[in-house]
Amino acid sequence: MAGDADLALVGGNVFTADPTRPWAKALAVRGGRIVAVGTDAQAERWAGRRTRRIDLRGRVVVPGFIDAHAHLADAGGELAWTDLWGSRDLAAALARLRKAAGSARPGAWIVGKDWDEQAWPERRYLTRADLDAVAADRPVVALRRDRHMASLNSKALEAVRSFEGLRGLEVDAAGRPTGVLKEDALDAFWPAIEPPETAVEAGLARIAARAHRLGITSIHDVVDAKGWRAYQRAQRAGRLKLRVYAMPRHGLLASLAGAALMTGLGDPWLRLGAVKVFSDGSLGAYTAALAEPYEGRPGDRGMLIHSPDELRGLLETAHRAGFQTATHAIGDAAIRLVVETLEAIQEAAPRRDARHRIEHFELPDAGVLRRTKAAGIIASCQPNFVGWCSGPGGTYETRLGPERARHNSPFRRIVRGRIPMCFGSDGMPYGPLEGIHWAVNGFFPDQRVTVEEAVRAYTAGGAYASFEEREKGTLAGGRLADFVVLHDDPFAAPDRIDSVRIDSTWIDGRVVFVRSTP
Repeated sequence: MAGDADLALVGGNVFTADPTRPWAKALAVRGGRIVAVGTDAQAERWAGRRTRRIDLRGRVVVPGFIDAHAHLADAGGELAWTDLWGSRDLAAALARLRKAAGSARPGAWIVGKDWDEQAWPERRYLTRADLDAVAADRPVVALRRDRHMASLNSKALEAVRSFEGLRGLEVDAAGRPTGVLKEDALDAFWPAIEPPETAVEAGLARIAARAHRLGITSIHDVVDAKGWRAYQRAQRAGRLKLRVYAMPRHGLLASLAGAALMTGLGDPWLRLGAVKVFSDGSLGAYTAALAEPYEGRPGDRGMLIHSPDELRGLLETAHRAGFQTATHAIGDAAIRLVVETLEAIQEAAPRRDARHRIEHFELPDAGVLRRTKAAGIIASCQPNFVGWCSGPGGTYETRLGPERARHNSPFRRIVRGRIPMCFGSDGMPYGPLEGIHWAVNGFFPDQRVTVEEAVRAYTAGGAYASFEEREKGTLAGGRLADFVVLHDDPFAAPDRIDSVRIDSTWIDGRVVFVRSTP
């Protein structure tokens, strides 16, 4: 009933993300839901004596950002690790690790995260010898930013002696481990360093607060059993401050399917989402599966994590059990295999509600794009990778060569092909506005979309990818009151979106972050 709204925002520029009615001036909220979007007068009709009124003074409001590919539970457990991102060179990264080793208790593992050799003048991976110089008497591990490889010192390598013969355990010409682990070898080593469940749960509040500062109101979070349990406990205790669509790793599939669970179980705060499956690795680690060899490495086309038959078995089991799937595929060979596999599965066991996803989807060709559309597959992309990897001399160019690099992350072709697309970050880095900036200002034409298209991918696209388009992702009557007030206008200055500031973030009609008084 009009006249009893909790909140009315007027005098603004409200981007609804609804293509049939993209702009409004005001909105009103009651009980955590939007009750009016339109003119100031339409919002004011819902205002009563107890209504909080906010004059936006022309500021832009957008739906709450949905990071459709996150690792926030993992990040919560890793808060004690040493951050190597931003190190100006290899020596600076080692200095950070050395400082951490100097203050750690005797015998403790030293774990660094998020180094990237492409940002260093040396342009080489960290090695065992580098990390031995940090500390020879305790294990030292440094994870590359893509998490598809790590570097270990000699002490840490003692834990991998039984991994001989696993793919990804690199050795030198004499057969001695270089300290570099990739894919299978890194997966086998992971239990040695993974944070305990108590650390994951304890870190959730801090990580959620970081997300709020970036305008993130919902995440699609890749979780293991620890993360899934931590989210459930946080929700029961009323401590869950983000809306979470939890995407369990495929190792949990048998248990979930055996319990007759399916995608969608839950409520607007916590839902069981897609099953996460890997088909290949990363370009940075030379493990993404390509149709043609890597630049300067004849014969090296990367790797498939699972054989085609194994991949078919995983995806079909999930599909038949009622799960959506979210399959990591970066290289063109991997993407083609996943599309072909999902086509075959859908033919064998038709489901109209599948909405299977391909995560990253970096190198699809024209034929694969057409088949992706026809199969109803969602492209789940990370536009922040463009800024990180796509520039001159960046990872894409060094791994793929100039011509293939031009066609990496083809957001424009995805949109023009009417393929459903959602945006996320993979945590590299978190920040929807940075991702939107690079989707609008990519280095190559295939990467560039309009501001409106980019914002929709980070809002409405994420809602569609989690079957929640009737609940969020757009600002309309009846939707959840999740929105962001921006201090600057990204639509008016598309070349400066990465400098746009968040004024306030609202979830369920309540403010969870304020940069300045709204």
